[in-house]
Amino acid sequence: MNDKPRVLLVGAGAVGQVFGKYLRAAGRELSLLVKEKYAEEARRGYTLYELGSRQRTPEPTHLSGLDVLVSAPEAARRRFDQVWLCVSSTALRAGDWVEQLARHTGDATWVMLQPALDDRDFLLRFIPPERLVSGMIPFLSFHAPLRPEDTFPPSGTAFWFPPLARGLFSGPPERLGAVLRTLRAGGYPARATGDATRAAALPTAVLTVTVAGLEAAGWSFERFLQPDSLERVHRAAREAVRIVARHTGASAALVTPLLRPALFKALLPVASRVVPIDLETYLRVHFTKVGDQGRAILRTYIALGRSAGQPVRYLQEIQG
Repeated sequence: MNDKPRVLLVGAGAVGQVFGKYLRAAGRELSLLVKEKYAEEARRGYTLYELGSRQRTPEPTHLSGLDVLVSAPEAARRRFDQVWLCVSSTALRAGDWVEQLARHTGDATWVMLQPALDDRDFLLRFIPPERLVSGMIPFLSFHAPLRPEDTFPPSGTAFWFPPLARGLFSGPPERLGAVLRTLRAGGYPARATGDATRAAALPTAVLTVTVAGLEAAGWSFERFLQPDSLERVHRAAREAVRIVARHTGASAALVTPLLRPALFKALLPVASRVVPIDLETYLRVHFTKVGDQGRAILRTYIALGRSAGQPVRYLQEIQG
């Protein structure tokens, strides 16, 4: 009889693979729930590379021998201790798979990593709050190489943790404790916080608006840093932060003063030097892939702002 804790990872993209690496390192039995078209790739396994500022050629980690599932009824034949949702906010709502999976996973703890303000409320329609843990993603992950001209080991998923990055999680104490112990046992930098959704809300607002501005600038840092572009992003970000602060009860006092065009202009070149990849290419590739999620988040901000009588003019402009 296998008494190892069993974990179901929903989604095996770049994020799911990284969490899979740490969960496997913690000794968990892993199953993946993926779409049929990705099943064969999942059965072959994945190669991951952790990037660091000093290590030029990263050593590969292999994630293989996984139990691959393609439907919620198939998952019903297994017993899981934890279910990790490693899909986008929009994928969460695609079809009725969440409802089906909730019926088939017994008393398992569910771990959500989605950034939209209403994702938790959506999941609470199917999972009771005493079984739901919320988390945020503190790393960059992507299929490498990003560009054809990049020199890289055999292709795989690369990921990078910024210095001092911590993955914040919150939830019912007993369930949260089990999640944190699991991650830490695998070497993942996990930390408890009072409310991970609230902690991520303001940074997500700033990032979402910034990415929308970058997309409007054709994914070009040079065009993004032009005065008129920066001014639009600055004004839209201030609207988003105020709306999110009102909705979540988070304090915008430390964030709002930082939303200045000059600071955006100063920080972007610094970030480009710190991140060990081509940041402009990464942002274009990653956020094009999850573009539906970003647009949905902006629509949520606008709807919340309108309902509260708050300004949304610049959010509407940057939404396009």
